[in-house]
Amino acid sequence: MRGLVRVFTAGLLTLTVVVSVWAVELPAPQTDGGMGLFEALRKRASAPGGDFPTGQLDPGELSSILWAATGLNRGEKGWTVPMSMGLEPYCKIYVAGESGIFLYDWRDNGLKEISKENIRAKVGAQSFVRVAPHILILVADGEGLAEFEEHDRTAFAYAAAGAMTQDIYLAAAALGAGTRYIHSMNLEEIRKALKLEEGDDPLCLMMLGK
Repeated sequence: MRGLVRVFTAGLLTLTVVVSVWAVELPAPQTDGGMGLFEALRKRASAPGGDFPTGQLDPGELSSILWAATGLNRGEKGWTVPMSMGLEPYCKIYVAGESGIFLYDWRDNGLKEISKENIRAKVGAQSFVRVAPHILILVADGEGLAEFEEHDRTAFAYAAAGAMTQDIYLAAAALGAGTRYIHSMNLEEIRKALKLEEGDDPLCLMMLGK
């Protein structure tokens, strides 16, 4: 997101407009210090759906969790989760919140606006999903998976998503945030709202709150 003028707004995101494209620059993620790994493993848990925390994460916390899920951690190549054959991440992360839908850009640790629509009440099959202040939607990237044989694409996408969700759990535990894995989704609502291309398949949701 080079050359953009960025302005912080109160609450979740930093919004920027260039022509008709809105972008969000997140603060630098936390990459050292903090809770130890084994303490985070001990505290790793799914927050209860019926009493899910409804407080907003601040931009720094959201940045750290997204970076943990699939951020650059070793120069220009190398991510916080394994990707087969040295490929760039072939699972995308969308963030749904009150202010709209955004696509996480791991290159710049930022977000790109997809829509201003609040879709939190539409994406999950369970009614409690809507209370989460932020919902991460993990989607298989059809273009990124084109290197694989067609019969292998689903397996590799879910393997990557599994690693990503576990990193989200650990980062959330370390930050004192609540999260919960959701597999039951309203697929057609998600496809329409996220404007997904053919081959881009929703894999799961991760609720986030504080």
